[in-house]
Amino acid sequence: MRGIAVKFENDVVVVGGCGHVGLPLAIVLASKSLKVVSFDTNTQVVATVNSGKMPFDEPGAPEVLSKVLQAKRFSASSNKDVVSTAEHVVVVIGTPVDEHLNPDPEVVPNAVAQLADVLKDGQHLVLRSTVYPGVTKLVEKVIADCKKKIDVSFCPERIAEGKAVEELVALPQIISARTADAVERAKKLFNNLTQNMIVVSPEEAEL
Repeated sequence: MRGIAVKFENDVVVVGGCGHVGLPLAIVLASKSLKVVSFDTNTQVVATVNSGKMPFDEPGAPEVLSKVLQAKRFSASSNKDVVSTAEHVVVVIGTPVDEHLNPDPEVVPNAVAQLADVLKDGQHLVLRSTVYPGVTKLVEKVIADCKKKIDVSFCPERIAEGKAVEELVALPQIISARTADAVERAKKLFNNLTQNMIVVSPEEAEL
């Protein structure tokens, strides 16, 4: 979003940031010298992470967590206000399915709507969850309705549990957005993980 020069206290906040997808992403980004906060509503898990313990098994992650906590480049928080402190807001939440294995397309847009009061002009919202086709457009409508000047991109995760730390820097990153500005901001963020990026449309990325 050109023309909006905003200084942020943190580089990245990961929403759903203490889960199997969000936490590895957060600590690996922090290990690349970014200042990162994991926002998670589970206060017990937040306390575990801040104490230096991984809340689940992930090879290679405990060492990275310890390093970024000691360097004061990473912390976890259950306070929603931290969402307003970062340039890049990465949304990583699970998408539940019904008994027919159909995903609920409203989960991610509803989560973004609940963040609307703490989102700020000039931020870059990254959808990282595996979503149903059309969800990016629904999220863009949520952002438009809340009258915030925010770039939106969809950069789906494809990592396997147990290989997250390794695959975050080994696999190509899929980058998609509706505008050139949002594409460039997503590329700038994920360039911290890899220079191997594939740019596609949001609809292609959702397939």
